[in-house]
Amino acid sequence: MNERIEVLRRLQSIDTKLRRLEGDKLYRSYDVQKKLTLIQQKKTDLSKLNEEIKTFQKDIGIKELDLKSMETEIIKLRSQMNQVKTNKEYNAIKTEIGGKEANKSILEDEILGMMTKYEEMNQRYKLFEKTIEHENSQLKELQKHVENDLITIDTEIDEMKKKRDKYTSMLDADTLQHYNRLVSHKDAVAVVPVVSKVCQGCFMSITAQTLNQLLSGKDLTFCHSCGRILFLNNGDGDLEEE
Repeated sequence: MNERIEVLRRLQSIDTKLRRLEGDKLYRSYDVQKKLTLIQQKKTDLSKLNEEIKTFQKDIGIKELDLKSMETEIIKLRSQMNQVKTNKEYNAIKTEIGGKEANKSILEDEILGMMTKYEEMNQRYKLFEKTIEHENSQLKELQKHVENDLITIDTEIDEMKKKRDKYTSMLDADTLQHYNRLVSHKDAVAVVPVVSKVCQGCFMSITAQTLNQLLSGKDLTFCHSCGRILFLNNGDGDLEEE
């Protein structure tokens, strides 16, 4: 096999691993960002709940003022009832007091119900706080793991780049330019095998002339359909970089 082809295949193997490692870095960083976004959303929900609790507390306060006002009115009517001179006036005030007592009872039930709901909202708030606290604890652990993973990945990337420099130094400028151009335009696959006279990059049949060029093994051979660099598959599979 053409020596340049072997170098190019090893270079392509390195570039494939480099892309995977860079992808791993982004993926691990995304895990942290996803957790941060989740926590921020929970904090926003907690803030909204806090505002709801404050508003509800004010509503309870208004109802309690209404209750006090009603109790004051009832006391006042009872005082007036003791001062009336006729049964008609007495019965009228008594009826009015009865109506207000009934309204007072309804209002007390409303306040009791609101107080129960208020307690539930506060319990929900405390539970929400604990959930966020737990999420923050998980975030710290995740950040530690990700930081360690990124250090490991960066170490691998540095090693891969050194190997890449080794192989690029073995190629002439024109070959390297062809390879880099193909990598940037052909889904990062620049060097592909020919199997049964078919290019494994675009799956188009190669011409007899292209096959003869490959058999000669002298120069780089390009697929007439997709432009990728071709080599004859001798069953050695993917090359591992050394």
